Amino acid sequence: MLCDILSGHPERCCHHFRVSATTFIALRDALVEKGLISSTRNMTADEQLGIFLYGVGHGVANRILAETFQHSGETISRHFNNVLRGIVRLKDDYIMLPSSNAAVHPRIRDNQNFHPFKNAIGAIDGTHIPVVVKRSQQAPFRCRKGFTSQNMMAAVSFDLNFLFVCTGWEGSAADMRVLRWACERGGFVVPEGKYYLVDSEYANTEEFLAPYRGERYHISQFDASTRARVHRNPRDLYNHRHAQLRNVVERTFGILKKRFKILNVATPFSYKVQCLIAMACCIIHNFIRRHQANDNIFPDEGPEEQNAENEGGVDDLVGVIEDSQNGEDLPCKGQIELNEQFASGVRYPTGLGLRSSLLNVEMGDGCDTRP
Repeated sequence: MLCDILSGHPERCCHHFRVSATTFIALRDALVEKGLISSTRNMTADEQLGIFLYGVGHGVANRILAETFQHSGETISRHFNNVLRGIVRLKDDYIMLPSSNAAVHPRIRDNQNFHPFKNAIGAIDGTHIPVVVKRSQQAPFRCRKGFTSQNMMAAVSFDLNFLFVCTGWEGSAADMRVLRWACERGGFVVPEGKYYLVDSEYANTEEFLAPYRGERYHISQFDASTRARVHRNPRDLYNHRHAQLRNVVERTFGILKKRFKILNVATPFSYKVQCLIAMACCIIHNFIRRHQANDNIFPDEGPEEQNAENEGGVDDLVGVIEDSQNGEDLPCKGQIELNEQFASGVRYPTGLGLRSSLLNVEMGDGCDTRP
């Protein structure tokens, strides 16, 4: 069966194993070359990897895998866990933090609307993944939506790659608490002079730039109608641009869960294994991004990116963000201190320094400034 799938129509491999045949072989080779998996007398390395990818891709039970691949449940479980451990050991090769000299991302560099965010290197958010835990332990794992989950935090680049992943936190844990642990004990480091975009669940600091509270923020609120896209005030405009960029982390989570159905259902593994599965899925996601140029699961530009291209230029958001240590009270806002360069009559922000953010925006003719 496996040989037929790998050598058959390309869509068959993508349907069964959630990757192309070329990527499947590349992942197998990466695991074999590092000695993380190997063929046995009764099962090839290809079949071991196929069992794992089919399991995480479709979220099926052990008995379904046993029936599909015609092996005992014990054999399926042993090889599934062996491949899982092997993929997790690839983490340092495929999930890496950016350096301080990282170039401005083309999405920001090539769109004047986003120039004020040129020192942003990605976005951070948490996502809830259903888990199975003992009844006596369920209370801390129950999230706001009522089911038991783990809160997985991730930093994502504008290329939809995972830069950092933290799994294992209970579903009731606040996003900010997980991020604080990642910074203090989890090895998460923000390069000097750079920052990540975060939502209002996080505190605004020098390394994490949050939106203004009390203003519109979600993309759907701006795209509801033509009138909805008229910015009400400078903070509204700032939030829109911020949301358009930060949306990359939500898109990445969506792609991850669309590809790996196991992340949408609670599976009867030990809690440690459930956490490792989430990490392994993120590693495979990055592996695919590196080795598989054409992927029908990765979407094209979202509507928020197309809208940004169709809207006004940087004149709508100029000079943006000054030091507000002048006593003005703007709680929970990051401050970007900017030295301004003048080019073609347009001021481009260039520096960084965060605390209490204040937007100085020159609104275009089409911007409604009424209170």
